[in-house]
Amino acid sequence: MGRLILIVIFAWTLTSLGAQQDNRFPWPEGYKAALSLSFDDARLSNVDVGLDLFRKHDVQVTYYVLPGGVKQRLDGWKQAVADGHEIGNHTLVHPCSGNFPWARNKALENYTLTSMRAELIESNRQIMELLQVEPVSFAYSCGQTFVGKGKDTRSYVPLVDELFTSGRGWLDEAANDPWFLDFAQLQGIEMDGKEFEKEIKPILENAIENGSWVVLAGHEIGEGGNQTTRTGMLEDLIRYVKEEHPEIWFATVGEVAGFVRNGKNAFFQELTADLLFYSSFDQGPTADFSLGDAVINTARSYDQSQTGKPGIHVPEIEISTDGGRFGGALHFRNKTREVLYYNAKNNISYGDSGISGTISFWLSLNPEKDLEPGFCDPIQITDSGYNDGAYWVDFSDKNPRLFRMGVFGDLNEWNPDNISPDDNPKFTERLVVANDRPFDRGVWTHVAIVFDEINNPQAKASFYVNGIFQGERPVSESFTWDVEQARIYVGLNYVGKIDELAIFKKALNQEEIKRIYFRENAISEMLNRRKDP
Repeated sequence: MGRLILIVIFAWTLTSLGAQQDNRFPWPEGYKAALSLSFDDARLSNVDVGLDLFRKHDVQVTYYVLPGGVKQRLDGWKQAVADGHEIGNHTLVHPCSGNFPWARNKALENYTLTSMRAELIESNRQIMELLQVEPVSFAYSCGQTFVGKGKDTRSYVPLVDELFTSGRGWLDEAANDPWFLDFAQLQGIEMDGKEFEKEIKPILENAIENGSWVVLAGHEIGEGGNQTTRTGMLEDLIRYVKEEHPEIWFATVGEVAGFVRNGKNAFFQELTADLLFYSSFDQGPTADFSLGDAVINTARSYDQSQTGKPGIHVPEIEISTDGGRFGGALHFRNKTREVLYYNAKNNISYGDSGISGTISFWLSLNPEKDLEPGFCDPIQITDSGYNDGAYWVDFSDKNPRLFRMGVFGDLNEWNPDNISPDDNPKFTERLVVANDRPFDRGVWTHVAIVFDEINNPQAKASFYVNGIFQGERPVSESFTWDVEQARIYVGLNYVGKIDELAIFKKALNQEEIKRIYFRENAISEMLNRRKDP
């Protein structure tokens, strides 16, 4: 047995996404990276010096302001709004850790989530009253994201996520990967006192190479002084972008965040339009979404899988309500003779020609320590057996365990004499063995089986682990099923956890698979939006 959308158009299309050959984000208008300049505290120099400088170069920045600072140069801040600069929220009184002597009477240690919520809302109200704009971007004062002390300490990142479209940090060391970033915890890199050539330029060069978003953060704007972004550095930076590297998109934090959010949502809405089957195992084993039968079944053995009963009827197999990759998971505590399966009809692509699709799932186990002797197939989809019209991955029978993908068409074509796998080199030649095996207890590993144009001359199957390509092979033989008998077997001889089983009707490319790997809870989130637009 066991060889065992709403499509958002921002000058880009999802078609261009699939054409890319790396993990780069599709920035608008051919840009290769993004850059946002931001300044905190509503310092006087932001308007006294900054407005003329940025107007001269036609650059818009993000100012994270305190209402009290705005009042000191109200006309200047109104002009900042008129010039197209973004106004963000930086709290009402700039609370920081009481370890700063000047912050002792507004120490974050003395805040609660309730008092912080009230402060952020009041700051937004005052900014609206002063400037007639409602901030959607936020910057953490002192870059600190907590309130309270000791066992009562709480992160207020979730609060910022609720109230704003983004929250920016301070003194961070990395640019933002648009596919992976947390909008509520954008990385903010200091530019105060920095030299362009030695300290800022390398950051931008790296952003161009990786397609990332750099958010620079400063305070004062001037020739020198403490917490001051040098005007000379800004001149050099702007010249570098405008004249030497116009492929960098210069925009405010709010504009870039909006583009990234909408672009990612559009991608996943398109992806869920190609979804045939999805089981999150959060509320139980029944699939969250399916075009075929959603119910899981239990059979007494693999050979008796045509007479299974709905539900899980094995004490060693259960739904763990937490501890999954996201939410719950299907947990196999011991190897069992009984097998679990979903009916494959309409839950996976099938036809006479051009069969394409992707099987995506997550595994958590230590193969050498957890698995019992023998081959183990975490996923196997077939109507008759592992070597006859089948898609599967398995762990080999001895330590160290190999992790392999097998895609087999009709047995009578590729192995007409039905030679045993142990004596048939054609069997092992057809497998793809993973180079990467990042498995361990408590660690979640993403796996994808991709089949493309099955029953056509160019048919092939590809194998991915954590978004990394492991190899592919042609599938030259015919692939036929009695579709009424086809089963999606889950956890054959397996010990460990399985989560987020999804099957698509499209052969996803590597970039699309990486999106699933990087984007937390992507499929569930997009399904919920599809059900409740």
